[in-house]
Amino acid sequence: MIAACAVHIPLKKVPSHVVVVRAGKRLHNPPKPTKTPPAVTTAPTTPSGVTPPSTTTSHSLFLQVGDRIFVRRPAMFTFSYGGNRYRIPHATLTLKCRSLRIGRTAASPATRILAVELKSGEVRVRSGSLARKAAVVSREMLSFATANDSHFVVDRNPRASLTSAYTFDQPVVAADARIPKLRINTRASYTALANQQGIRLNIWQFDLSPLQRPTMRADGLPPYWADGSPCAVGCAPPGLVPGWPLKPFHQEHVVRAGINEVRPANLHVALDIQANDFQAVYPIYSGRAYPAATGSYGDYNIRVGPYIYWHVVPRVHAGQWVNAYKTVLGQVENGFGHIAFSQGSTARTLNPLRPGGGLVPYTDSEPPVIDVPRIYADGRVIVRAFDPQSFIHKLRYLTPVLAPSSLAWRLYNSKGRPLTGLEWAMRGSQNYPPGDAPVIYAPGASNPGFACFFRELICIPNWIYNLAGGLTGPLPFGRMGRGRYKLTVYAWDWKGNTSALDYWFNFPLGSAASVAVNEFGPLNPQYEP
Repeated sequence: MIAACAVHIPLKKVPSHVVVVRAGKRLHNPPKPTKTPPAVTTAPTTPSGVTPPSTTTSHSLFLQVGDRIFVRRPAMFTFSYGGNRYRIPHATLTLKCRSLRIGRTAASPATRILAVELKSGEVRVRSGSLARKAAVVSREMLSFATANDSHFVVDRNPRASLTSAYTFDQPVVAADARIPKLRINTRASYTALANQQGIRLNIWQFDLSPLQRPTMRADGLPPYWADGSPCAVGCAPPGLVPGWPLKPFHQEHVVRAGINEVRPANLHVALDIQANDFQAVYPIYSGRAYPAATGSYGDYNIRVGPYIYWHVVPRVHAGQWVNAYKTVLGQVENGFGHIAFSQGSTARTLNPLRPGGGLVPYTDSEPPVIDVPRIYADGRVIVRAFDPQSFIHKLRYLTPVLAPSSLAWRLYNSKGRPLTGLEWAMRGSQNYPPGDAPVIYAPGASNPGFACFFRELICIPNWIYNLAGGLTGPLPFGRMGRGRYKLTVYAWDWKGNTSALDYWFNFPLGSAASVAVNEFGPLNPQYEP
């Protein structure tokens, strides 16, 4: 185990503005080699008759475990080991031998490695062939690469006890240094943040909870779309070639919002797809086009067959035949930064990302994130949740998190026996009517709004749901005896990934509000076409 850290990292010299301390003593550059005057009578000569200079032997210079390094501007200190390169513009750090969980999953056993322990300042890392050993650890965060030739930066502010990490290319892992199982994938354009409260991405509502866990077969969760409702799956028109209404047609595009997200007038009836202003929009299905003006703000949509393309300035006229992936319907309206895509009518909208729908390919490897629920004396429960995305792209704004497609709960007794069935607080197999908005969403819920995406880089929603006591009944307090219970919250994303959070509580409740406290403010949907 010690051999893994018994490494000598070669250095040519210690630059000025850099101090290396080993065993309490400062490490100095060796003296420069000096020439020795040749003896007149015995000096050897080369074939050309020239006497070569001789030098004194210098001591090799290296870094090793335990070394403390102080780098001040304007120095740039660089060293490499294990194929990984570290460049430090300013920092205080120590080379430490640490047992760290750098495997593919949080449950992987710890590996003993020589790591950079960051006290303050900034470290820039380029990973090599042993990418996962390209690790920087601080009091708040462990960061490491997952692929060869990744470029990422870790920064620590000791006054704020805040460590941040971001990558320029390949995803890197950021884990809570105190609870290593809490890890998140940091992708280009996002920044991971860790402090004494927890760890999150800079686009998240809240920190990752230690109570959240992956779902198991024993949870008995069905796919959210498998409820038997009409067109929950399939229902693509005959002859459809699946794709996307933006080039490249048969490659994935980034989703900005799903159906059922809260809006001032309704629950969102379309799928928002990130796009550049003025970008060309194409039909995914051939048919006759029917453009129409919508609302009072000069917006347009174009219907072709069962599909509607929103926020598109038309280049076609009513009744014109258009060919899938060939005819330009129009251009993305200036300032919108997205199009909306729907199938059906505003009265009955289908989920565009359902299995057998028209938008393919669509991938997402990130599971939903669930916050700790709040239980009230009348059995109502509210919870915050959101869905991070694995496929992202920065426009003038960062790709936001989505609302989860579905939420459900189940109550268990102290022995783990279920007391209720799986109770659905919201299910994305369908688009809910506008009147259900205050039933599904709790006070304080809000979408980012059009103005945020138009003006800001980061737009963070606040998805808060009536988990129990909304579309479902409240917790069954009337038939619960004194004891300990487990409320498990389940969340699905649009791809079908799932997460669970187990929350244990004692009944009767020690202290709980009889009326849900308006902690997050009123239900606050923002204008967002």
